[in-house]
Amino acid sequence: MNLWRLERLRLLRTGRWIALAAIFLLLGFGEPLLTRYLGQLLSGATGTGNIQVTVTRPQPSDGMGAYFGNITTLGTLVTVVIAGLAFSVRANPPLATLYLTQVPGRIRLLVPRLVTIAAAAAVASAAGGAAAAYETTLLLGAPDVRATATGILISSLGAVFAVAVTFLAAMILRGQVATIAVALGTIFVAVPFANLIPGIRNIGPAAFVALPKQLQLTEWRTDDTWATVVTLLLAAVCVAGGLWRATRWEL
Repeated sequence: MNLWRLERLRLLRTGRWIALAAIFLLLGFGEPLLTRYLGQLLSGATGTGNIQVTVTRPQPSDGMGAYFGNITTLGTLVTVVIAGLAFSVRANPPLATLYLTQVPGRIRLLVPRLVTIAAAAAVASAAGGAAAAYETTLLLGAPDVRATATGILISSLGAVFAVAVTFLAAMILRGQVATIAVALGTIFVAVPFANLIPGIRNIGPAAFVALPKQLQLTEWRTDDTWATVVTLLLAAVCVAGGLWRATRWEL
């Protein structure tokens, strides 16, 4: 069977695509709804006591900003878990032996899997963004088209970056749990920590990941271009490094 078709079937029949689609669509439809009725929920929760909660009328940018803010964490978490399960080829020694002895070339084995997972993550992210834009338009009014479209694109590229980091971790480590833990630690700990360094504060992956929400309130800046370029280059380095490491695997 063709390896590209095999990876598509694996994605569909294992149900991994359901987890990806569910979290992005749930947040896409849910966050604008929560933003719209947050004031009423808080007012009802305080009752008739002395506590008063004042909430300004939500704007379209609030609905999209809430989606982009939450998908940065929850969407990335699910993406890393799905990618870690898919890329940990050596976690099952008998199956790994079959793969590595029957498929000529590690790159030929891994590239279809990498592209399939990255494409699935990007499509799920785009679908979630489209759902958020639709729900925001219905409940809060139409968001800025350019900022929203750019945010959806960047959010999808952010999912691809998470897949690339997980791919490198899986090529270095053997187990699924270790791969997922290291990838999550890199994305949620190392990347924000690096953002504290003054020289790369505004041009690193952390700045890139924050762009979709930021663009709802500000215009595109030169630093944003640099953040995009740096993040995509780092993703390419992760992929290249992972493929190089795979060529040195031992059974």
